[in-house]
Amino acid sequence: MKSDASCNKVLLLIYWERGYMYQQLKARYSGQWVQICRDELNVCSQTANRYISFFELVGFYPRIIICELSFETIMYCKEAIIEQLEKDEQLGIRMKVPLRGINIHANMDIEGDILPAAGDYTTEEEQYNWDAGWQLSDKIIEDTLAV
Repeated sequence: MKSDASCNKVLLLIYWERGYMYQQLKARYSGQWVQICRDELNVCSQTANRYISFFELVGFYPRIIICELSFETIMYCKEAIIEQLEKDEQLGIRMKVPLRGINIHANMDIEGDILPAAGDYTTEEEQYNWDAGWQLSDKIIEDTLAV
């Protein structure tokens, strides 16, 4: 279970670094930013701006990286998060404390014989789907089968 949290921290650090890079490029090519994004970086300028916004948010509240929220959640709720941190001064002060380091547990050693290989899987498509709400639909199926 800790691997999910560690992978999320790594992703947040990657997105933070990406935001830093995009911020530097945007400052250098300010008048041509949209064109640079499209032609040189092959990324939508809005996506790049989202990473820049995340970089700036983490610069102000560095502990948001270790709060176990996903990038998508943080960015979707960014205004509400900032509003709450400004309203709750104690929490805001704690979130502004610089990180000394981030502990990422990734001591993984996976043997080749347990890794998936062709033909290892059986499909149960009628029972499971992987759409956006797959966890919720799995829970409903489990509850229905338990009755």
